[in-house]
Amino acid sequence: MATSYGWTGQILRVNLTLGTCKAYPTNAFPVILWDESDPMDKKEKQVGTVDMTAYLGGHGIGYRVLTDEVPVGSKSWSEQCRIIFGVGPITGSGSPSSGRTSVTTLHPIHTNELVDGGQMGGNWGPELKYAGFDAVVILGQSAKPVWLRIEDGKATLEDASMIWGSGIYFSNNYIVNEMGPEAHVACIGQAGENLVRLSAVYTDRSHRAGVVGSVMGWKRLKAIGVRGTGAVNIAADKAKWKSLVNYYLGLMGCNNQGVVSKSLQPWSEHSPSNTRWTGAKGVFWGAATPIRDLGDCPDIEHPTDGAPSPINKIGLRTQKGYNDYGDEGMRRTVRMDGCHACPIRCHIAADHPQLQNYNITRYNMNTCAGNLGVGTSYTNTAGNDPTSNPMMLIYAGNSLENDYGLWNDYAGWIYAFKWAYTAMVDNPAPLGSAANPSGAKIPLFQKYLTDAEWTLLRTTALWNSGKSPFGLLDAGDPRWIQFIIPYISKNISSVNNEPVKAPNTPVYPATNSFGVQVYGTLGYYLGIGPHRLAQGDDTTGFPGWPELLVAQQTKSALNTFKMGHTKHHGIETKGSLGAMVNMLQRNRDANNHTLQNFNTNGLPEKTFKVPIAQELFTKGQSIFNGPDESAQGKYVWWDQSGTNTPFNMGRAAFAAASLVNMELHNAITQCNYTLPVWASPLATRKYRGDPTLEAQTFEAVTGKDLKAFVQALIGAPAYSPIIDGVPDSPTPMMALETLALRNFTLQRCLTAIQMQKANPDSVYTLQPSPYQEGGVAVYSQYNPLSTLPANPGVPQLAPTGLKGDGNNMRWSHDYAYPWNYSTVSGAGGTVVTTSGAAGNSGSAASYLDIPAVGDTEVAKSMTYMQLGWDLNSGLPTQKTLNKLGLGDLIAKMTAAGITVPA
Repeated sequence: MATSYGWTGQILRVNLTLGTCKAYPTNAFPVILWDESDPMDKKEKQVGTVDMTAYLGGHGIGYRVLTDEVPVGSKSWSEQCRIIFGVGPITGSGSPSSGRTSVTTLHPIHTNELVDGGQMGGNWGPELKYAGFDAVVILGQSAKPVWLRIEDGKATLEDASMIWGSGIYFSNNYIVNEMGPEAHVACIGQAGENLVRLSAVYTDRSHRAGVVGSVMGWKRLKAIGVRGTGAVNIAADKAKWKSLVNYYLGLMGCNNQGVVSKSLQPWSEHSPSNTRWTGAKGVFWGAATPIRDLGDCPDIEHPTDGAPSPINKIGLRTQKGYNDYGDEGMRRTVRMDGCHACPIRCHIAADHPQLQNYNITRYNMNTCAGNLGVGTSYTNTAGNDPTSNPMMLIYAGNSLENDYGLWNDYAGWIYAFKWAYTAMVDNPAPLGSAANPSGAKIPLFQKYLTDAEWTLLRTTALWNSGKSPFGLLDAGDPRWIQFIIPYISKNISSVNNEPVKAPNTPVYPATNSFGVQVYGTLGYYLGIGPHRLAQGDDTTGFPGWPELLVAQQTKSALNTFKMGHTKHHGIETKGSLGAMVNMLQRNRDANNHTLQNFNTNGLPEKTFKVPIAQELFTKGQSIFNGPDESAQGKYVWWDQSGTNTPFNMGRAAFAAASLVNMELHNAITQCNYTLPVWASPLATRKYRGDPTLEAQTFEAVTGKDLKAFVQALIGAPAYSPIIDGVPDSPTPMMALETLALRNFTLQRCLTAIQMQKANPDSVYTLQPSPYQEGGVAVYSQYNPLSTLPANPGVPQLAPTGLKGDGNNMRWSHDYAYPWNYSTVSGAGGTVVTTSGAAGNSGSAASYLDIPAVGDTEVAKSMTYMQLGWDLNSGLPTQKTLNKLGLGDLIAKMTAAGITVPA
């Protein structure tokens, strides 16, 4: 058998209903449909094969499997739903930041359950490669709880009765004891088992793939343990590979690719104060034994006596405990931890001895969005405990969230909870009745919870605290965390009426004294996520909270961008650039760091960011490109003073590249929290990075000539939609961008198919264009077309004249809630919010549709042109699909009722 480089050459398919585990070739993976017509004899039927290397790996494999095998309209909790754990050819190679795993499935928190998933770091993905597999495709439902055991090319389903109902820590230890200390485990906790929609899969204690936990729970799959003694074969010779890795490391900065030290150092030219490069003399790991002074942490061009080999100190540059929590964080940091093969250590391993007073382990670890969970639900972070502080509360929350397997939705449910906790609403009971004697407003929670639960939360003392649950919250007491996390994880609702350990708890649905039907506990409501909490949950019949829906649309404090999804580096990240990422990227929070990494790299705007952006996207380096219009005052990266300027085709190229680079990283699979390397710490390079590093690494690992690889796939070495052809002098990186664009286009088409199935009769007009959510109109376009500024090269929009969300992706999917706009006119010209009152976290210049700067819809049109999408519908055109080798999708979309633009 010929040696396979990069890829292992095998994908594991697991049918939990049939109890089968079979390996198939990665380059000839069978498309298997499942005939459920006879419930007593469910048969698998192969209808073709797919070369999955053409989709690189990770989410690319997942998108293709879901497109080919899952019937349109399937639910996340169904036997037909697949959950795919995928890694790419770079994972496990030792290339920097190559420890990621992409998990793809139907998204259970979205009401339409669209395609998406999560990503996790740690060591699980590389271990899967060492065990001999590029992906694991899982379908069906086991009759009893099981865990999947994968060891060196073999897989078995094992009894999980001993760990079902247990937390992740115990379950992980149990499986490691079974498999050996080298094993790594991806596991769900009680939240996933109980079908809490905001649940996750965890690995290596603190790394998580958000939102997919309940899919595993419904399938009764507790965990996947992997152990391998193999290796990833690398095509390049050792000397070349070592040289490439060292070159790569020399261009890297710190977490989020900050390339400038946060404080001015003897070796540095700049000190921007906004990067995470915090390592320096006098900065410590204060809880280490002994305490570690990080010392000099220079770039590779400036060795010092304290850092004679700077490349060995990359892992000390990011002291994120200090960055996030100041001196308290520095005092509590044991070390910085991270993922396989990543020199950027971004996970804060912290020690809080006082947590032992609450029977919580003192040692916990997490970072970034992982630190935005229950511990941030407090407004009082000091309370009556002199040792209490925000970091301690956050790490108390981490300990329990990581054990029960909750996901915080990039803090989306925390924003919703904190707003709802203080919200006062109209009393729905008849005026003059016992429940409404005066017409005074009542707390929102009181309106929607049972009388018994409202009493429990406000007045029933817990344990020996002398305080109710809400009393613990108000006091800043860590025991609030110990109450609410298990409470959410129980998921008590009208479809899960197991007894709650509290007195007088009703069976749901129940009616409270205001005449409101209650479908579950507060734990159930929080666990379904902000999207369903506002718009309803078809599983229980819960219709949603309309007050929350209005708040999400109009109040920036809830941080909800669209569709109930949490804003993730949105308009505060360069206005319309951040908006394009959040509008177009995904069916959850965007979780895209390509743009944010460049935005926060620390370099001065005028002398470096502006010219670097112009070089990247107006000089033919990418398949996404535009003319250099800086002489006309149109810059890719705003302007030289940091002021917003009209959106232009170069900026659209930047937006498109940001979108597609994330799909690239989630396919090959490398870390988008650190890559791409568009800037570097090296003054001798004028702080330029190398945007071709991914292509260089791909070719070195796989041995494939990227241009020839893509030529064989689509009949050209690369494809650029903006010129509808092959760029002049195509490069290997352009070929790799083309493959990533294919994956993004595939995901877009599958999303359109699913949205068309869910809402086939919706109608969209253009003046204005309402998007209906829960019966409330959201306006995607805030100005009539006649008022849009003239913009050469962007054709005038027109209604599609077609029904269905899938036929109108421009309006049904790609929009922003009104609070994102400086001046927003709703129906009848009512001003919803203004830049002076919205309270957005960005400056006024960040708001969309700023006068004399450009319209959001123009930005959207330009970005569509870069991607090869039709301007009116927002769909990839037939031409684009055929040029990318995805012509088979045209028939699938047509069958779903979509008219694919020519």
